[in-house]
Amino acid sequence: MFDLVLKNGTVVDSDRMYEADVYIKNGKVGAICERGEEFLAETAVDVKGKLLFPGAVDSHMHIGEYKADYEEMDTATAAAVVGGVTCLIDMPVNQQCPSIVNEELFEEKRKHLEEKSYADFCMWGALIPDNIDKLKGMHDLGAIAFKSFLPGGGADFPAPNMARVRKALQTISEFGGMAGFHCEDNWIIQEGSAYMVENKLNTRQAFLDSRPLVAEMVATRDIIELARETKAKVHICHVSHPAVAKMIAEAKREGVDITAETCVHYLVFSKDDLIKKGCLYKCAPPLREKEAADELWKYVEDGTFTSVASDHSPGMPENRDDSKRPIYEVGNGISGVQTMFQTYFDAAVKRGLPPTLLARTLAEGPAKRFGIYGQKGAIQVGFDADIVVFDVDKAWEVKAEELYYKQKISAYVGLKGTGAPIATYLRGKLVAKDGKLVEKTGCGQFVTAES
Repeated sequence: MFDLVLKNGTVVDSDRMYEADVYIKNGKVGAICERGEEFLAETAVDVKGKLLFPGAVDSHMHIGEYKADYEEMDTATAAAVVGGVTCLIDMPVNQQCPSIVNEELFEEKRKHLEEKSYADFCMWGALIPDNIDKLKGMHDLGAIAFKSFLPGGGADFPAPNMARVRKALQTISEFGGMAGFHCEDNWIIQEGSAYMVENKLNTRQAFLDSRPLVAEMVATRDIIELARETKAKVHICHVSHPAVAKMIAEAKREGVDITAETCVHYLVFSKDDLIKKGCLYKCAPPLREKEAADELWKYVEDGTFTSVASDHSPGMPENRDDSKRPIYEVGNGISGVQTMFQTYFDAAVKRGLPPTLLARTLAEGPAKRFGIYGQKGAIQVGFDADIVVFDVDKAWEVKAEELYYKQKISAYVGLKGTGAPIATYLRGKLVAKDGKLVEKTGCGQFVTAES
């Protein structure tokens, strides 16, 4: 006998949609019946008229730390499962906690997440100038990839020079790992930021001017060439512009082992939102022109982007307000993990794009690239029963009071659309329903490419 059956739903795969009953046993998908065959199950839930998506795998999220002011592990992960995200790949740099640069810090954070997380999770390790000898150790503990900024990065997360990046890629390639990069040339950015400060250019446009597109293009070009030479696997984080996506697409065709992600905010917002509405829209790389956002969708459709992520980056209200401090002192980052799925779906439907696109870029793509496909990434027999019941007709408006974030601020507040998760199952267990958390304590598990 099965534990649960979700009856009469429409399963969304990366390349097709089909009506089926999904049976769950011991947290796994046990059977999928398309043509009327039935088995016994202790509990049956009728989901007729609803889509069944695989739970989203967010390839880029800053979960936070235990008892942090910006965001805490339980609040961030509760928001995730309410929004249909069942597996989070946590970045190694978060506000108010040390970067994950060695085995001891990796294990410390993993233990906290196992106690607090409502979602399953993977972990990035950090790549900094002096920890190349620590990368293999973190990899052996389950680090799924290694994140780095590029030369000129700040003291809180120092960035290796390109010679050290090259050495790191050689090392990572030897043990079969992957490196991910925040691709902006920080020397260009530092020059632009210094010019702002010296000339007291306290405007939103000045911030945009200080982080020009060329900084993203130069940095991406450099990583492409190092990946080509070292044969290393690389992943470009939060691509903001189609010109950058085009470079990545060309490199892939030439045989470079490279993937990339973009974020929902680059698809639905533009620099006009920052200029007109304020610094809740301030992020790095920055939002680009509306025409660029529109063209970026082409690279989502054609598979250039392995994943669409949230880059959930929380902040304090006072640190997102340029009426209280100069814009060059205002923090960067957009909180968006809870609203990612529904916002992306609404925007895709308005463009005439199929739900299968979401299954590919929110689940299958990131799961395959980060080595956890087979556990996560699809509704298939033997996979974890991470399933999102989705109502395509559900109208929504993002309201601050309904967000599970510790700080109830987000660029998405006020946005309206249609189509949203109405239930989230994590390994067959109902964890969220109708926009509310059902679980009372964290139930997330650490996921590695080896498990």
